[in-house]
Amino acid sequence: MTTREELRGYIDQLLDCGIYDDFTVNGLQIEGRDEIRRIVTGVSPSRRLFAAAFRWKADAVIVHHGLFWKRSTPHPLVLTGVLRDRVADILKRDVNFFAYHLPLDGDTDFGNNALIGRALGLEDLRIIPESGYRSPLIALGNLPVALSYEEFCKVADQTLGKKGKRLRFSSKPISTVAIVTGAGSDCWQDAVMNGADVLITGEIHESSVREAEEAGICLYGGGHYNTEKWGVRALGEHLAVKFDLEVKFVDVPNPM
Repeated sequence: MTTREELRGYIDQLLDCGIYDDFTVNGLQIEGRDEIRRIVTGVSPSRRLFAAAFRWKADAVIVHHGLFWKRSTPHPLVLTGVLRDRVADILKRDVNFFAYHLPLDGDTDFGNNALIGRALGLEDLRIIPESGYRSPLIALGNLPVALSYEEFCKVADQTLGKKGKRLRFSSKPISTVAIVTGAGSDCWQDAVMNGADVLITGEIHESSVREAEEAGICLYGGGHYNTEKWGVRALGEHLAVKFDLEVKFVDVPNPM
């Protein structure tokens, strides 16, 4: 067992949340009961995820994508519609709601990007900043042996558990790999500047396609949701051991 405040302080320090210039609140977004014995982890908030957490009698829910955003919420101080219903569900049951966005992308131990890089067996793996951000975010590393793009995609498909979107814009072998999960295709320029032959991301923006083609870097899209399960799941497994908690990852598949 742990307390809400002990858990909040520990995760904030573990993920070094203060270094990230994010557009959401990282950490405790909705305060619930003080004592925590059971945690449900998931990628994105939904009433489906919350219902599973309530059935399991979770004391806290930890996600990658939170409820409150500076960019995409037109009126972030207004609780109406879907947001109102989600918040009401949580408050009614006195459950704590935590969210960690960029910290669960860029962290060297629990970040989506680094975890996928290690799963691919990348060597000299490092985390570098994305242009416009002061915090480390992009995973960059080298394959032990250079592969053709087709061979690389087979390895990536196997690692991520699904067939990804493939855009080959170079005939060069794949040696250096950049990884920015989620909606990270706009980072193609950072990838090129750091010598990457391919950028792994979740979803590929329309505007990135012709730009990447003209820059000569291959793209691989493994799915936004699918590439961002890694960090929150690993964090939950760590917390279970650290605090002797019951932790369960709830998968709510998303085609994006």
